[in-house]
Amino acid sequence: EIEFTGLVIAAALLFVVPSFAQDRHPGTDEDGLLILAESDFLWDDDKWTTRGNASDFKHGNRMIQATDDGSDLWHYVAPDKFLGAKRAAYQGKLFFKHGWFEYNSEGRDVQKADFDVVLLSEAYDLVIGYPNLFRPWEFRSEYTLDLIETAGWISNATGKPPSRPDMVRAVTKLSGIWIRGGFYYGHETSYLMSVKLKAGLVDSAPRPSSLKSQKIHSGFSRSVPPAGEEGSEEVKPSADQSDTTNDDDQTPPPPPPTDDDDLPPLDSDKEDPPKPQEKKRGGMFASMFGGGKKKGKDDEF
Repeated sequence: EIEFTGLVIAAALLFVVPSFAQDRHPGTDEDGLLILAESDFLWDDDKWTTRGNASDFKHGNRMIQATDDGSDLWHYVAPDKFLGAKRAAYQGKLFFKHGWFEYNSEGRDVQKADFDVVLLSEAYDLVIGYPNLFRPWEFRSEYTLDLIETAGWISNATGKPPSRPDMVRAVTKLSGIWIRGGFYYGHETSYLMSVKLKAGLVDSAPRPSSLKSQKIHSGFSRSVPPAGEEGSEEVKPSADQSDTTNDDDQTPPPPPPTDDDDLPPLDSDKEDPPKPQEKKRGGMFASMFGGGKKKGKDDEF
């Protein structure tokens, strides 16, 4: 009985533990966006580091934290799973929670910095940052940054919003994500929680095709207009033609038979159009209705 109970508990853990694992298969967030990378800091620091003059970096209760004792500007640095080919993150979101256990402003305002969040792409020599993001004097805040060029990002090279191609390049070969940790002139201990990189919504709108649908009947090709347009009725072959119809055959049609008796009679085949050197009969609309040709013996039925 004890052995059986142990097996039940072990089986239950197989379902419980993966749901908390940090390297679980990317799922979908509550807003319906695919999570490309996530750090919930449940077990450890998840390979995050710091950049700059920070000290006492460590893992806490579902968070990471670090300290500085002066006017140092430093950042939390994302691990490799947030970097690389993240093209799907374009028009997506970067979400995180940030706050302080304690801070001392020494009677001064928050230190100014160029950017509070930085995206790096060494392959394209791009530095794109988000300025003036953090709200001072708050012990805990949540932030959601839209990963699109019109959301407030600034290119370090131009001092202006990045172009769409540059924003796409940055996330296509992403080499760094920095989140600012040091803000105040005196002693401070900040923390970072629940970081998520989310994919953008996929554009599912149908795109126009430049290919023309065609049906081939006995060596003749007839284009089928797009559905919904005038004259869009499908030309269906007759019973004796159904064996020769092949929609999937993309090879050039064979030459038409030399014997006209092998072809089904069409309206346009009853009479040949008038030749330029012949005198037209039937007035100005003779060429439209096939007039102007004198019948001979062979044309009579």
